[in-house]
Amino acid sequence: MYVTRPLSQLLRSPEILSTRPSSDGPNSGYLVIQDEESETYSCFGCCKNKTLKALPFPQNKDLIVREAFTCSREEDMTTCCFCRCVKDVKPKPLDPRNAYQQFEIAPYKALCAFRHSFFASSLASDGFPPYFLRREGWTIDTKTPKTFKLDIAGGLDSKLRARHPEFEFSLSQRSSEPFVVGKWYSPFIFVKEGALRDQVARSMYYVVTLEQRWEKIFACNNNGNDTRVTVDVVLENEEVFVGGSKAVWDEKSVVDGVIWFKSDGSGGGQASVGLRVEIVERMKWEQARGGWDGGDERRSRINKVEEYKEGGRWNEFGCYALVERFNFKRMDESLVMSCDFKHFHKLKSKWE
Repeated sequence: MYVTRPLSQLLRSPEILSTRPSSDGPNSGYLVIQDEESETYSCFGCCKNKTLKALPFPQNKDLIVREAFTCSREEDMTTCCFCRCVKDVKPKPLDPRNAYQQFEIAPYKALCAFRHSFFASSLASDGFPPYFLRREGWTIDTKTPKTFKLDIAGGLDSKLRARHPEFEFSLSQRSSEPFVVGKWYSPFIFVKEGALRDQVARSMYYVVTLEQRWEKIFACNNNGNDTRVTVDVVLENEEVFVGGSKAVWDEKSVVDGVIWFKSDGSGGGQASVGLRVEIVERMKWEQARGGWDGGDERRSRINKVEEYKEGGRWNEFGCYALVERFNFKRMDESLVMSCDFKHFHKLKSKWE
């Protein structure tokens, strides 16, 4: 999951990219946003320059490669005119853990080279990038996309998370109002839904938010003059919702690095969404940092006794648990899926 940083800030302080704080967690990184301050102009300020002059490349601009290119290997070399030549391999589905699909782009410096040009090399020692990347001195232009716009995503706000939502609401409410404590972006390659071409056209990025709420896990009425209530329930500590319905999944069943979540959609048909294991691991890491303990089972037992100490007679009792939810939304703000993590070590009671 990615936070955003303005390009102007990174140009002033490039060391930010190499000093990512450990609080960002695993499987995280930066999305660079070209802001107004980083824009350059020519023709006495009349024309905006679209050619990029330096790294890093902004991710809120169209820099399009339709499929993930894979490096050729030495075994892919062929003989051409008595010389060994590199034969580009066909594009393959992207795998973030495949070193042959990872390239290092660097400025190209030569006496005869066009200024502000680049070249790429493979992270795999025996890999060769596709020709259009490995040729020395290529340039790259930007285009403002019409299908998405990235804004500020600062990751987790630890202070907000520690405050927890307000507990001032009626017992008639099943939960408190959601309270957003974190925001990230996820590129489409980590979320699987429908045909790839349709997905890219609809949402190049997904907005990931973390929100908190108090959710009722137990309630009862006072049918006598009891001053104590026993809470004894077995509940799921983790739930996922796809298409508005509860989903099922098996984290041990990973297909091409993807865990699939399936539900009976609100329209009657089955709905399914896949998340790459990197995203699932990142969510679990964030939850563990917040004290959540899923254990080996998805069900937990809560057994405790609450005592009424206010004086007088109470009529209704409710026990609430802190729930943290990751929401995945498309760029048009439509909801794709929600992942709930229930913190049963953080309980609050309400009497009326």
